[in-house]
Amino acid sequence: MWIVDIDVGGTLTDGIFTNGEQVLSAKVDTTPHDLTVCLFDCLAQGAIRLGFADTPAFLEHIDLIRWSTTITSNVLAELRGPRIGLLVSKNHERDLYGADPRSSILNRLLADKDIIGLNGSFDAAQVTNAARALLEGGVRRICVSLKDSHRNPAAELEVKSAIDLQYPDHFLGSVPVLAGSDISKSSDDRTRTYCAVINAYTHGALAATLFKAEDELRQSSQYAGTFLVSHINGGVAGIAKTKAIDTIESGPILGIHASVFFAQLYGLKDVVAMDIGGTTAKISVLKNGLPINRKPSDFFGIPVEISLPDLRSIALGGGSVVKPIGSDGNRKIELGPESMGSFPGPACYALGGDQPTLTDAFVTAGLINPEFFLGGAKPLDRALAHSVIENQVAKPMNISADEACRLIISRAFELVADLMATAAKDLRQDLSKHTLFAYGGNGSLFACGVAEKAGIKHVQLFALGPVFSAFGSSVSDICHVYERGLAHIATSDENASSLQTILQEMKAEGTKDLLGEGIKPEALTYEIEIEASGSAGKSIVIPCSESMLANPKELQSALASALGTAATTSAKDIFLELMRVRVKKPMSKPHVAERALKSEDSSHARTGTRRILWGSSGDAQVYRWEALEPGNRVVGPAILEGINTTYFVPEGWTMIVDRFGNGALNKR
Repeated sequence: MWIVDIDVGGTLTDGIFTNGEQVLSAKVDTTPHDLTVCLFDCLAQGAIRLGFADTPAFLEHIDLIRWSTTITSNVLAELRGPRIGLLVSKNHERDLYGADPRSSILNRLLADKDIIGLNGSFDAAQVTNAARALLEGGVRRICVSLKDSHRNPAAELEVKSAIDLQYPDHFLGSVPVLAGSDISKSSDDRTRTYCAVINAYTHGALAATLFKAEDELRQSSQYAGTFLVSHINGGVAGIAKTKAIDTIESGPILGIHASVFFAQLYGLKDVVAMDIGGTTAKISVLKNGLPINRKPSDFFGIPVEISLPDLRSIALGGGSVVKPIGSDGNRKIELGPESMGSFPGPACYALGGDQPTLTDAFVTAGLINPEFFLGGAKPLDRALAHSVIENQVAKPMNISADEACRLIISRAFELVADLMATAAKDLRQDLSKHTLFAYGGNGSLFACGVAEKAGIKHVQLFALGPVFSAFGSSVSDICHVYERGLAHIATSDENASSLQTILQEMKAEGTKDLLGEGIKPEALTYEIEIEASGSAGKSIVIPCSESMLANPKELQSALASALGTAATTSAKDIFLELMRVRVKKPMSKPHVAERALKSEDSSHARTGTRRILWGSSGDAQVYRWEALEPGNRVVGPAILEGINTTYFVPEGWTMIVDRFGNGALNKR
């Protein structure tokens, strides 16, 4: 039986198909008008590659499909969600519980007029009047987030109940109402409010797509296996147990988890992970083989007091639009943030795109073979690429098309190197000794160019690099996260039994949810975290074992240490705010085959030479990536053409194919 992992990107959709021993991959165009189309296109490619008669026949042999999508990320980034109404505690209509007098999400996710403050002693009439005003103003969803509701959500639930009573489901005026405490148990009121608003803002688009996908899989194609959705925590869960906010940036997070997998496989501790696709470039850093988390973090610039992997991104990829800016004599290249996406795409796609893009520059510069793009499945038009570069970039800058390509490519690499420099400064780390992991559809073209500008001398390319986030999904476990507010209780002997009861209830909920998804709840693991605050108001989160949870003195000592207070701090000065439990179900992982090293001679894989305009003082040797064997050595300048991407070894770099079929590059 097969397991399928599909990751929807901004331009291309990636799939990995594995039965434990075999691992195959595929790429298809993303269909932004309906992401279920590219889901089934990817399954169809898998059926063809594996010799099945059609997609339904393939589905009969699939146990599990894991799907990661960009739906919520796109809605949030492009600000195309529905109008949201928000009910908050009086006098917090503008700051939304933050330190700034005016919240950064006003006139972004929320209009000022769509926020109403409720008095502390509100009644049903005040609530229904507020709801009526919001609905008559055009609001389509309502959030309620009241101060300190993480300790006692009763007031929020009372508001929700009053609106539901006035506008029941069978009325056309019915409106979804979301309580902040339903989405987040964070002790930070602003974070809880933002999470509720983001979830309401992105929910509709995600729900429509996921339910359509599941309906088509179950009803039209008779799929009987398990269908799970990737989450930002690096795990996967069923549709019924997924919140929209769980899925934001889940694809890039899966790329980080794939990086962790290979860092541990290679015994590397310090890694810079670089993901370059069609629309965005992302950077993250591993320390001791694990992601560096940061708190506070953010969702597309919206700050939240949540610990997430330190992932930085810019709007730069193969589809990024190129523009010359500045006055005569001082003209520069600007890339993005606009992208031509998958349709109409770059000019070289010959689908009507009339703007120059980075991909057009790569094609014109000879780095991408227009006759072997995606293994020849998608031929490109070099003449169209050259034309838009010459007419819209070279002529306005009074330079040749060749020089324009060099400037475009150099600027692209410089932008990513600048992103790394910012990460190095913020994290207070020297990244020059790190190994650069390059992946994504364009990562292998960027790798050495970015490394040179960032002062990095060691680069790792991957056979599965073009589908790296899908691979990250394939090595993910099923994960459900449960949170329970603890109502500001003290660490004491009398509360120890209550904590144990809450833990057992959360474990039981995890077991029930797994059974509901058709997953046997066997060999489960549990990760427990406790959030607490001190008398000075400082809040911290610490990992907690079950034995520590049952021992108030041990828990109190650990919390006191984390809060930076004396170990003898009284229990009445440390308050428990939240218990978080991650219930994980280990899943089978694909086998990464290890092969014996052969000779350094790579001549058998050479297919010719080609003139290139970047990273070479002459012609580059051209190789077929799939023909290279472990131990083979390639000296730059060289172009390695693969079915799913192109790998580039510039002059001054050498690549050795390692025992896993990946490429280890070093600057000479």
